[in-house]
Amino acid sequence: MAPFFRTNSPEFDFPPFAGLPPTRYVLAAAPRSGSNMLVRTLWHTGRAGFADGYLADTHVLDYFERWGFDTADPEGRVKGYISRLMTCRTSPNGVFGIKVHGEHLQGLEVDLDELLMSPQYIWLRRRDRIRQAISYVLAKQTGVWIVDGIYLSTSRARSEPHYDYAEIRRHLQHLDDETRAWQRYFDRRERVPHVVYYEDMLADYPGTVLGCLRHLGVDPPDSLPEPGIKRQAGAVTERWLEMFERDSAQDGNEARVSANR
Repeated sequence: MAPFFRTNSPEFDFPPFAGLPPTRYVLAAAPRSGSNMLVRTLWHTGRAGFADGYLADTHVLDYFERWGFDTADPEGRVKGYISRLMTCRTSPNGVFGIKVHGEHLQGLEVDLDELLMSPQYIWLRRRDRIRQAISYVLAKQTGVWIVDGIYLSTSRARSEPHYDYAEIRRHLQHLDDETRAWQRYFDRRERVPHVVYYEDMLADYPGTVLGCLRHLGVDPPDSLPEPGIKRQAGAVTERWLEMFERDSAQDGNEARVSANR
C-alpha cells in the first residue's frame, strides 16, 4: 500500500540513530502558517531532523503500515511511536523535530513536553489572520494543501473553490483558538518559544532559517537550500479578501476584522 506521503517512506529516513537525540524540538504551528515551507527547509539542511506532522492521522497511518503497533495502551503506543520515529528521523548530528498543530494537543494521550523530555520550541505564527483563514478555506475546498512537484505530485483541485463568508469566519475563529491553545501551553509550562512570523520568513528567508538553527544550537550549512514549496496565494485570495472585508463591514464586524490583520 502506497503511503499518503512519499516522504514517510524508508527512502527518506536518516541513518539509524540510537538513544535519545540530544536536541529535540517542536515546531508549533497552525494550518496555513507556512509550516511546510519551514519544515522542508530545515530538513534540507541535513542538520535539523525532519520535523513533519507525525501526529496527524495520515502520518500515523503511514507509519502504522510500516511498523504496526502491538500495544493496546494509548500512552505506551504514543511513546513507542515517537521512540521509533527518533531512530529514523533524527539527523546524524542528533537533532529530532516534530511539527504539531494546536488541535493535536487536545487529543494527545500524553503531555507533549514530557513525551519529548523538555524539547525546545519554535512557534510559527502569521500576522494576517484573514488571509490565513482564506487560505485554510481554499485548501479544504480544493484539497490542495501543499504544492511542491518534487516529493508530492502537483495536486489538482478536486473542486472549484467558492467564496463563503461564514466558513471563513469559522476558520478565523478556529485559528484564534489554535493561537490561544499554544499560548496556554507555553504559559503553563513556563516555556519561551522562538517565535517566527510567516510574513518575516517571506521577507527574509535566510535570516529566518538561520535564526531557527541558532535557536537549536545547530551550525548552519555553507548555503541554505530552497524549500521547494510554492506559495498558493493569488488572485482568488485577494478577491476573497475584498469580499470578506465588504461583508464584515455590512455585518458589523469591521472593527474585529481590522484587529485581526
